[in-house]
Amino acid sequence: MPPVSQFYIFSEVPDDFFKTLSHGVMVIIKIVHAGDFIEFEGGFKAKLTGIKVPDKTTKIGYKAFKFAKNKLQGRKVKVFTYTKNNMASGIVYDEEGYPFVMIVYGRGKNSKKWKIVFNELLLKKGYAEVNDNYLPDEFKYFHDIENKARRRKLGIWKSDMKKGNK
Repeated sequence: MPPVSQFYIFSEVPDDFFKTLSHGVMVIIKIVHAGDFIEFEGGFKAKLTGIKVPDKTTKIGYKAFKFAKNKLQGRKVKVFTYTKNNMASGIVYDEEGYPFVMIVYGRGKNSKKWKIVFNELLLKKGYAEVNDNYLPDEFKYFHDIENKARRRKLGIWKSDMKKGNK
C-alpha cells in the first residue's frame, strides 16, 4: 500500500465520533448510499477518493452499489481523508461539499489486519473508473488497476455495460 502522507484524520466532527488509531480512524459504516458514497455512524458522509462509480440507476451502478453495501455496511473500517497539505484545512471536498476518503478494512467483519483498500477493490472489479479530478499523486497507480480491469473486460468495461455508464 502506498504512503498515506496526504491523508488526514477527520477533525471537523465531534471528538467522540471517531476513535483514533496510529494511522487512519476506525469507524463503523452505517449506510452505503451508492458505490462511492458512504455514511458513517454519527451521520458523517463522504465520497471515495480517486474513483467514480456509475449512478446506481444504471445496471452496473446498481451492481456496484450492492457490492459496496454487502462489503461495507455495518463493517468497522479505517478511514483516511484526502488533503492537499496534510492538515484539516486542506481536506478536499467534491462539488456537493462531501470530503474524499480512502477506506481500508480487514478480511473478516471484525478483522484487525487492515489490508484491503476498498477504493482499489472497486477498480479491480470494474465497478469504478479513475477520477483524475480527485486523485492524489501517490495514487496514480489506480490507472494500472483500472487498465487491468479494462483488459479483462470486467464490470463497466464489459461491452454490454459500457453504454449509458460513462
